[in-house]
Amino acid sequence: MNTPSYTSTTMELSLPSELGYELVARDAIAAFARRLGIGSERIEDLKTALSEACVNAIEHGNSLRPGLRVQINCRVSEQQLIVEVIDEGLGAVASRGAPLTIQEKVAGLGSLRGMGLMLISQLCDEAGFVSRNDAGNCFRLAFYRPERSRAGS
Repeated sequence: MNTPSYTSTTMELSLPSELGYELVARDAIAAFARRLGIGSERIEDLKTALSEACVNAIEHGNSLRPGLRVQINCRVSEQQLIVEVIDEGLGAVASRGAPLTIQEKVAGLGSLRGMGLMLISQLCDEAGFVSRNDAGNCFRLAFYRPERSRAGS
């Protein structure tokens, strides 16, 4: 198999803002990552984190409005795979300060909501909201590529 040129490798998806389409995104982006030589364990992390990010975009960003879209943009460099999940929500996601830990949530010190973002942060090398000039929210996931993957490129 030919190794793709990492400086120009991109993929874009546009999905309806309906629960269930996160599975389509998960499988498509996993196939993309697999083609790029990303390891199976990291692909499983990517699939889980991406599914959570898509569900958040559908539920919170787009308020479950099926007429809206969720855009997924992927790009690859020799160092990392970046996946951006962009909703068409009208309001920006508000920063709520430092999130509670899982232990604090389980102890009843706060709502169990928001566990998806905590999960995502544990599965990705970098994750978080990115400011945009356009309407909607952008949540970026980054996965560093291991040295052995870059050595062969």
